[in-house]
Amino acid sequence: MSPIAHADAGLKLRPGSFGPNTEGAWKSKQGRPDSRGNARFALFLQKNTLTAEFVAAYAVVDNIEGTPVSELTGLSWEHRTDGHCGAGAPRWNLVVEDPGGISHTVFLGCATADHLEPTGDPNWMKDAYDATAIQAALLAAGVDPGATITQLYVLFDEGTDTATGGLITAAGFVYLDNITVELGGTPKVFSSPGDNGS
Repeated sequence: MSPIAHADAGLKLRPGSFGPNTEGAWKSKQGRPDSRGNARFALFLQKNTLTAEFVAAYAVVDNIEGTPVSELTGLSWEHRTDGHCGAGAPRWNLVVEDPGGISHTVFLGCATADHLEPTGDPNWMKDAYDATAIQAALLAAGVDPGATITQLYVLFDEGTDTATGGLITAAGFVYLDNITVELGGTPKVFSSPGDNGS
């Protein structure tokens, strides 16, 4: 079985968190319409503490390991606009290994993605990286074109930092929906925990 066929058949999205005041979990009645059912799930990522604290929420894409990085043709999600969309969080962490065994981590942040308001709902914004943007980020990081993916995950590690006078300058959370990993032009969309299959 080719890496693409394997990944397309078995990609799963596993949320979680580490450290106090963090959460990574699917929440019902918070998102856009689901691919099945009417629970309107969204992925909730929260860091309810200062950015400097070494804690985070995340969502790991399982079963993508070993896929050639050249086959990654798109990454996107929709974020609810009452949450945080910064340069560093939420972000895709793309970890790859080149043919010489050297590992690289490439960061693809929310704020630097292409933004498009989803049709019919101004409370959500789509943040996307196409194949050209992904390859440009890999090139800038010095990644060999023959590299393979070892890890792919969404990380939320920016918190509720305060400015002078105690005003909160960051929300410390985000709701994500329609999280999409595209391999070889074929998208896998996660709109609820049911999209992980059986």
